[in-house]
Amino acid sequence: MGANMPSSRERYDVAVIGGGAAGVAAASGAGRAGARVLLVERYGFLGGAATNANVLAYCGFFIQGEAARPAVGGVGAQVLERLRELGVDASPVRAPSGNWIVMLQPEAVKTVLDRLVLEAGAELRLHALLTGVERQGDRIEAIRIADHSGTTEIEARTFVDASGEADLSHLAGATLMSDGPGHKLQAASFPIRIGGVAPDIGLDRDELAELAQEINFGLDAERIREDGGIFLRMPGTHEFWWMTIDLETDGVSSASLSEAETRARAIAWACLDGLRRRPGFEAAHMVSTGPQLGIRESRRPRARLMLSRQDAQAGRRLAGSVARAAWPMEIHERPGRPTFIPIGGEGFFDVPQEALSADGLDNLWLGGRVIGSDAAAYGSVRVMGTAFATGHAAGLAAAIQAEDGAVETARLRRALLAQQAIV
Repeated sequence: MGANMPSSRERYDVAVIGGGAAGVAAASGAGRAGARVLLVERYGFLGGAATNANVLAYCGFFIQGEAARPAVGGVGAQVLERLRELGVDASPVRAPSGNWIVMLQPEAVKTVLDRLVLEAGAELRLHALLTGVERQGDRIEAIRIADHSGTTEIEARTFVDASGEADLSHLAGATLMSDGPGHKLQAASFPIRIGGVAPDIGLDRDELAELAQEINFGLDAERIREDGGIFLRMPGTHEFWWMTIDLETDGVSSASLSEAETRARAIAWACLDGLRRRPGFEAAHMVSTGPQLGIRESRRPRARLMLSRQDAQAGRRLAGSVARAAWPMEIHERPGRPTFIPIGGEGFFDVPQEALSADGLDNLWLGGRVIGSDAAAYGSVRVMGTAFATGHAAGLAAAIQAEDGAVETARLRRALLAQQAIV
């Protein structure tokens, strides 16, 4: 057998690419609906940015306001409940921006997501890479994945792209978004974890901004956030989560990512060096820089309906909604300079089924960062809490289509409500 020939062939109802929040929700929802599901993930664990990029906070679970009102149910809510069962405090807390977030423990997240996917009856292929797509007309017939043992061809009736970087859409020849001249991809983030800090030690906002100024003075080019970014103590630990390093990268090419990763690590150690000069932080040490950068934006496919800035600013409600987006439009066009644009109306806007359906590919569904949106609305829908909601809807849509050949919105909404989703 030649090196490029698949060593085996398998068949499923639904194949999901990407094991982050959206992929986990898609696989879990489809599996619980009775579909035979395969979830493909390149790392040895699930979780996406929460476990592979040190993004240790879930955003988008709650509507912004004086009280934290849920915007996400279903699989996402199950994740929070399972985290609590493991002793993790999954209560909403206010970030320095004033937005509601849930702080995470990545090792607990890995275990919880394993359990949810496997309990739903989905099959896992960790340590597997998507390498090819077989397309006939407007349908994907099969994909090819590779691991250290060889390649496997996966046939499925329907597919879900939850890869974050639109890998499945790209390989299938889907139309990719271009937001016009002057559009810049959102900067990637490089959060770090700092340990060795006594429980009674911390930094207020003024002290953090002063520290950022000192660190930036010693850097040649890239700068950390002028206000110092997010500097939060990890619950129950002697560690801080510090989200202050932003860098530009295309998010997909090895050359661009390699340059950004190495620069980010150098800046991270400069941050630690500066922090150690502060009283109480002399014994601080680097716990983790994460396996990789946190990519906010790279490729995005075109969907049958594109959510817009106007939808978000109006808090637009739709009779055929299948998910809700409640996080402000968080834009990072310049590294270290985030902008938050509030959501109008009731504090959330509805996501319709058509925003999860790839334009020009009849059996490809989209979840998480790759759903249909313009650049501004993308700043809201890209976060992990919302990704659980859109992934759940995409997975159930894929399961219904695999069974019936078509997806009526009313049936999809009933299926989501039966799995306790908020629509």
